[in-house]
Amino acid sequence: MSAATTSSTQSVAVWIIAVIAALLFIQHAAALFIPIVIALLVAAALEPIVSWMERHGLRRGIAASIVMMVLMGAAAAGVIALRGQAADALEALPEAARRSRELVQTYLGDGQQQVERAAAEWQGDRAQQDRKPSPPQAQGSGGTGDAASVVQQVVQQALAGAGHLTVITLLTFFLLFLGPAFRQHIVEAAGPDREHQRMAAGLMNDVETQVQRFLLVQLVTSIVVALATWPVLALLGLDNALVWAIGAGILNSIPYFGPVMVSGGLFAVAIVQGNSSTEALQMAAAALVITSLEGWLLTPALMGKAEEMNALSVFLGLLLWTWLWGAWGTLLAVPMLAVVKSTADRVESLRPLGKLLAR
Repeated sequence: MSAATTSSTQSVAVWIIAVIAALLFIQHAAALFIPIVIALLVAAALEPIVSWMERHGLRRGIAASIVMMVLMGAAAAGVIALRGQAADALEALPEAARRSRELVQTYLGDGQQQVERAAAEWQGDRAQQDRKPSPPQAQGSGGTGDAASVVQQVVQQALAGAGHLTVITLLTFFLLFLGPAFRQHIVEAAGPDREHQRMAAGLMNDVETQVQRFLLVQLVTSIVVALATWPVLALLGLDNALVWAIGAGILNSIPYFGPVMVSGGLFAVAIVQGNSSTEALQMAAAALVITSLEGWLLTPALMGKAEEMNALSVFLGLLLWTWLWGAWGTLLAVPMLAVVKSTADRVESLRPLGKLLAR
């Protein structure tokens, strides 16, 4: 083997190790990165509004403060207006999951029993011991411990959610307030060469414009899906139709999996609320038709060619970010892929990656 071949092999091995290490770091630092990514996306979406207010005479700090207060006020008003329906919808979810399991068991029948028996045999004595009932005293104490554990987990999740929301809010405000100055520091970090600084500034402006357009398209399509789904679900007799329609609009931003999750969830919820299987299927089918029409007609019309990505890259990216960050990764995968593609399209060394992602 020649020295050049050996060097090339070592270089590839180093890159593979570096990518794996980076992915593991991103996965373990999810609590740090997720609020930052959300804040960056929100700040990018709100930047045109703040810039417009600044051009019309308001100081940037005041404009950023007004935009953030309006946003938080609108979010709080929405939560207050929908709190009753949202509480009812959340209460229906566990029962919907239970009924879904019952339906699966009913339709699978003997096949599921055979699978369970095979799993029990494979697990052997350990599985047999797991099935033995616990002593009454242990059950009683375990129940109390379980209840305390559930309360503790709920409190911890509530505190963590409040902390993340605070971080996202403050970071978004700082990004809006320091927007031009922050971008100027990044441009200066590109080096003393004026040409490099000009290229860096152009790259940041182009990527920011593409991301803003992408987020605007996602917002418009989600609103359209929610507004179209709401009257259909209400007409078909689904309780809390507005909440489920909003959920359909949010999940619609997730390619491939979003419409399936909406249709399956609506079917289970409709069954729990006492609708017949036919009515539940009608609701699920209606939601699927609306999301499909939006994906075929509206999104391609609004999305420019530069932002379009091929289906395989989006699907693999969705799987990757879901593995890294769970549910948040599923929601943020497509916007982050859009950022990567916009950057790759404008950086010479990353052009092959941009072509790989392009449709």
